[in-house]
Amino acid sequence: MVKDFLVFLDAGHGALDAAGNYVTAPSKQYKHSKGAFHKDGWFYEGVFNRTLTNVVARKLRDLSIPYYMVSHEWADISLNYRVDVANWYAKKVKNTLYVSNHANAGGGSARGFEIYTSPGNTTSDKVAELHWNNVKEVVGDRISRYRDDTTDGDHDKEARFFVLTRTSMPAILVEHLFFDNYEDALLLMDDEIVERFAEAQVRTIIEAQGLL
Repeated sequence: MVKDFLVFLDAGHGALDAAGNYVTAPSKQYKHSKGAFHKDGWFYEGVFNRTLTNVVARKLRDLSIPYYMVSHEWADISLNYRVDVANWYAKKVKNTLYVSNHANAGGGSARGFEIYTSPGNTTSDKVAELHWNNVKEVVGDRISRYRDDTTDGDHDKEARFFVLTRTSMPAILVEHLFFDNYEDALLLMDDEIVERFAEAQVRTIIEAQGLL
């Protein structure tokens, strides 16, 4: 059993089942008028979330950094279950961290990268700031813009998302561009962009251990 550190990886929503059917909410998919994307122009957020999270997991394995995947390979299991699993294991491990991976939607015109934490000044804010800086360094100007809220002195946005407020450990939710924007969606299908987002996340996980 891991004793000192464990990161919980959560690929948001659901994905494609064995029959190729998208199993999550209609708002988590978008059909572009051109381009193939995941299937006939459809971009499936849950598929991207798992693609990215699996690259993060592979990198962590290569570095022998313990992680636990709280999301399912394709099923859209409840947020309550994901959080309950993480909270149970967190009682057994000294230091833990929760990272939830997503892509955003905003009506087609919005673009950019965002990080969310729960309201208030917590350790999660410090982790989010690490990740913001790592993404800026590793991904840089390959994406169009970075969407932030600096009114409280840092770059993360605050929201009462379930996985941020119900987890017993520091938690961040990352929105990797807008999948309903054609230019952003193309970037999210780019293997190098995915690799860079994953690399930034692994660096954040390594550095965050000094904050927990």
